[in-house]
Amino acid sequence: MLANIRNTVEKYHMLGAAHGAYDKKIIIALSGGADSVSLLYAFDELKEEFGVTIEACHVNHKLRGEQSDSDEKFVRALCERLGIKLYLREVDVKALQKKHQSLEECAREARYSYFREIGTRAVIATAHTANDNTETVLLNLIRGTALRGLCGIPPVRANIIRPLIEVTRERVLAYLEEKGADYVTDESNFSKEFTRNNLRLDVIPALEKINPSLNDGITRMCETLRRDEEYLRKDSESALESAYFTHPNDEPENECFKTDVLIKQPEALLNRIISLILSKNNISPTNHRINGVVSILERGGKINLEKNKFAVVRNNLLCVKQIHQNYRKKS
Repeated sequence: MLANIRNTVEKYHMLGAAHGAYDKKIIIALSGGADSVSLLYAFDELKEEFGVTIEACHVNHKLRGEQSDSDEKFVRALCERLGIKLYLREVDVKALQKKHQSLEECAREARYSYFREIGTRAVIATAHTANDNTETVLLNLIRGTALRGLCGIPPVRANIIRPLIEVTRERVLAYLEEKGADYVTDESNFSKEFTRNNLRLDVIPALEKINPSLNDGITRMCETLRRDEEYLRKDSESALESAYFTHPNDEPENECFKTDVLIKQPEALLNRIISLILSKNNISPTNHRINGVVSILERGGKINLEKNKFAVVRNNLLCVKQIHQNYRKKS
């Protein structure tokens, strides 16, 4: 498994991210499960070769009562035995959960918020494997996704690296068995209450009967599609820049873009350009919103994107404007 990690780290320049950090420090996100424990052991073996120091962090989500506390105790003991500094955070996820937000989403937000807090001078390594990536790609496919969704879990994002992203769980377990290393098992991973678990327990085994190398195949697909996505992203950013309208006196009320330049773009790029414009204005670029903006580029007019935010096309310019509305309550 160490050879797989070396290859992934080199391919995606992960140590570049680590060496860019002030302390040349990698913090392992350690749940206590097989994947994260294997990552901790592997980087403890490779730290001198990589020229980094290794620490760990654990978030207790308080979702599984005594089992959550038991996982924390296991992580504490493991790090103490290996002489690795451990950061701990307890988060009451149920108390933080927002309306229409799943516990999984809330827990993820809590984890990554903690990562940002402790990772200002370090790189955070999460233990996502090739199996996790396969599950994510299939989830995105089922829900209906664009190219980006088929690219899977990014190997590197800002100061987050995923050195196991091309390592299967079978290789992880073999490595732990070889080391005689213990780990904890989250029983909720076997509950079919969660969509991802249904994929893991039922759908993926059926697909593996057709292609036993399913994880490796999807890993190769994602690598190819990420290159395509990156090429299209750069083209879209370049086209957006060419459409940018410079206001007189360089004092724009809103950023605006020339519609005649936008209309000339290929459809594949135009949708991406509109997505970029919406994102720049802190608006989620859904298909419905993108299609709505495209529909008014030639005929002009305005559409409501979200509360008090409108896409307005007038005088050959597309602008996203804040327009406060007076909503009357129904009597």
